[in-house]
Amino acid sequence: EVLKLIERKLINGCANITGGGIIDNLIRVVPDELCVNIDLNKIKPKKIFSVIKNMGVSDSEMLKTFNCNVGFCLIIKKINKNKILKLFNKKFKPYEIGKIIRKKKEKIILNGKINWKK
Repeated sequence: EVLKLIERKLINGCANITGGGIIDNLIRVVPDELCVNIDLNKIKPKKIFSVIKNMGVSDSEMLKTFNCNVGFCLIIKKINKNKILKLFNKKFKPYEIGKIIRKKKEKIILNGKINWKK
């Protein structure tokens, strides 16, 4: 799916969320003058992450260390969202967790809280 998006010039950036978690991996692909604004309420963690969280790991450490079931992030223009959604099958359907804004003080802003019991 991602190769199709690249061929059609529908993405502005992407990040594979591996070691370093969501925060460190997204920061690397966003230009310095912009900021990543994430709505943590929109993240849909799988049960394994709830198990780890319940072992006493803090939310900040979870986000710093694990992908929390956000394995890959696409940075797109909002106008292309519907075109992009049509290219993914139901199993891998992307969903929005945030937006890129003009840089404030921080390079990343985290709003809300992940619901670990979903």
